[in-house]
Amino acid sequence: MTWHPAVDVNLFVHNGEATVGPVIESVLAQTWPELRITLIDDGSTDGTASILADYAARVPGIRLRCLSCNGGAVAAFQRAFRCGDSDFVMPKSGDDPIAPDFVAKTMEVLLAHPDCAMCHAAGLVFRGAGRVAGVYPAEHRLSATGPDALARAAAVMRSYTSSPSFWGIYRRDAADRLAPIAYRAGWDHALLAELALYGEIRHVPEILYWRRDGGRPVAELARRATMEANRGVALGGPLAEQRWRTPLITTAYAHLETFAVARIDDASRARLMACVPGIFRARWLSLMTAEAGALRAALPALGAAVRSLAPELAAWGAGQLVQALLAVRAILPEMDFSEALAELFWIAPARPAPVRAAVA
Repeated sequence: MTWHPAVDVNLFVHNGEATVGPVIESVLAQTWPELRITLIDDGSTDGTASILADYAARVPGIRLRCLSCNGGAVAAFQRAFRCGDSDFVMPKSGDDPIAPDFVAKTMEVLLAHPDCAMCHAAGLVFRGAGRVAGVYPAEHRLSATGPDALARAAAVMRSYTSSPSFWGIYRRDAADRLAPIAYRAGWDHALLAELALYGEIRHVPEILYWRRDGGRPVAELARRATMEANRGVALGGPLAEQRWRTPLITTAYAHLETFAVARIDDASRARLMACVPGIFRARWLSLMTAEAGALRAALPALGAAVRSLAPELAAWGAGQLVQALLAVRAILPEMDFSEALAELFWIAPARPAPVRAAVA
């Protein structure tokens, strides 16, 4: 009898009543015999909770978790990594179905290559009830193999483009080594680059992943990836983080943040961090330069908004802007923001305390 290791399939969804049923059915249709399925309702306000509860009641073994508040994709993906205790884990969105042999074929690769940390499959985009809108090009599939961990991470930085190469099956002992996921544009990109330090990333060339409606614009993804957006803080206000304004620069800088705490020796850390700006400048220099220019144009209004705040709030708002400008300086040092940084650094301390009227 053939042994089949268990795979934890942890499917999370928010307000997905229109799509989640067919996605669950695609998981239940898998030919791999050892699946442990957890359905996670991420604070839905539509009929999603009822749909998930119905599946949990009808299908033996399905586990159900219902959260009272929506945490967003970043928190949901982090949570999906932690459900279950199988050696292999598959975080799953509630939007995109998979072919019946998705798990079997990706697991075949993982079992054939013990050093492989994750395997995904080729994908297509569909709309409506199933109209194929396009197939992701072959270069969108990740291949980061070989014994050199730094070379594998660099390969991810140079080539990661679309999410079908993100939604795969992960070897849990590699995923457990990852840093906590930050609310940041490019968080998925940085996560995969770190994962490549702990093992290979491979793919199945067959189209087994069906992505509903394709990806969203980069600017929209950057907004969605902030904690402020999830918590209802106005992104245009002076207290929100401002790195959403420069999504590609922020993506590059997120790799520096990730590698700074990666589980590698300091010499490797220094080598890897030093190559980050060059890799992303080679990919996106003109686009990142445009982002930095737009941030420069917005600075006068943003600075005025910060200066209008009470001292303790001004310190926070200035700090948010400083973080955005430091990210630009790290990736595009030719974009000089020294004057703005100096002014922001002193905004809060220089602001006099307000004079308050005595209360009788």
